[in-house]
Amino acid sequence: MEKFGPAPADGAWLEQTRQSLLVLRTRLRASGPAVVILPPHAVLTKFIKVPPVTAAKREQVVRFEAAQGIPFPLHDVVWDSMESGGPDVLLAAAKLESVRRLCAAVQAAGFAPRLVVPSPLATLAAFRQVHPVLRQCELVLNLGARSTTLLLIEPDRFAIRTLALGGDGLSVPDAGGQGGGAELFATHLVREISRTTLYFGRQSNFAGPTRIHLTGGCAGIAGLAEALIVKLKLPVAWLDVSNAVTMGCDVQRSDIVAQSLVLTDLIGGAAIGGQCARRFLNLLPPERLGREKLRRRLPWLAMAAALAMAALVLPIAHFRSLTTEAQRKTAAIERAIAPLRVREARLRSQLRQLDDLRLELLQLHGARAQRSSWLNLLADLQGRLVQIEDVWLDRLQFIPAAAGGPAKLSVSGRMLDRAGPGDTRAPDARQRVQALFSRLVDSPFVAAIEAERFDVGQPGILKFDFVLVVDAQHPL
Repeated sequence: MEKFGPAPADGAWLEQTRQSLLVLRTRLRASGPAVVILPPHAVLTKFIKVPPVTAAKREQVVRFEAAQGIPFPLHDVVWDSMESGGPDVLLAAAKLESVRRLCAAVQAAGFAPRLVVPSPLATLAAFRQVHPVLRQCELVLNLGARSTTLLLIEPDRFAIRTLALGGDGLSVPDAGGQGGGAELFATHLVREISRTTLYFGRQSNFAGPTRIHLTGGCAGIAGLAEALIVKLKLPVAWLDVSNAVTMGCDVQRSDIVAQSLVLTDLIGGAAIGGQCARRFLNLLPPERLGREKLRRRLPWLAMAAALAMAALVLPIAHFRSLTTEAQRKTAAIERAIAPLRVREARLRSQLRQLDDLRLELLQLHGARAQRSSWLNLLADLQGRLVQIEDVWLDRLQFIPAAAGGPAKLSVSGRMLDRAGPGDTRAPDARQRVQALFSRLVDSPFVAAIEAERFDVGQPGILKFDFVLVVDAQHPL
């Protein structure tokens, strides 16, 4: 694990960066998303081994290792991880406040930070642009003024180590004009290269490099490449990234080749920005990262909404055609049954009139029946009394019907006793009385006879009183 180097000169460096971006924007007359590359001394890197577990467990292991391996509280740094090949996972962290200020400077210059990556990953991306196919392990040395990055690259994995060893001031030859600074720098580099290859060989079974590529602002120090060839006994060449870019008509290829060593990370950053589908480290501050994730989701959400709408178009069109057809048929049916509805309404009106006439007829029949009921009742009583003989009525009084009850008549009369005066026990009188009541009960106008009373006080005359219950079928 490498320690944070000294932070950049905060105010002056950020202001110089902002001014440079403003000049670039003015010259290019462009703005928009940008990939921000952090210098090696501003980033902490560490490799951890993660066992083959589920994605959720893997995330827990990485977070635990980050909390253990980053010498700052996690809320004070921005960190991320990515697979480097096999079981190894690369952790990278930077001070949150420094990254925020850098992103603010980039934003103030008119560019929108979308991705913040460490310089070693940009170097790796540029190398893979130049050498997309590898068969053996190769070493890339990115030599800066303040730090040096050692990048071991195999076909399917890589390893990174950053040294606080820069080449600033070594380009000046010594007193003999032989560039003794390059010799000393090469000696330090050889020692660190040996330590690095030995460490990663033991930890991750990396093979020794078969070739060395130099890049960075200090890679062109006079005599450095020759010194490394002598000390390492390996081929050493400069990493030429000019073939990985397409030049405009107003750009001379010689200018690109001359600046190739200092353009490596820029070209690598551009390659990373163009590989949206691949997972890279992103040290963007959390608040900007959330907005960036939302921005990236917006096209997919819009596409999903469009697909959902498109998926509904055919069903909507189908059901709309069904609705139109159903409405057309309904209208045709309505037109066909409209005369029937008129006829039905006329028939219903006539039926109501018929019901009214029938009710009126029933009322007339009832009134007529009530008018003739007394006559019929009296005629019926007279006929039955005639059959009994020697019977006459003295009083016939109507008793109004109680609520829900039948009408009643209070009847008083007398019967001539032929058997003998005062002998009410004679068979002839008893039979005649029973015959009288039987005949009255048989009348269709009589439902029952109640409260019968007899008076034998007058000789030869039998007085009687009773209540005659009128039959409901023949109301009075």
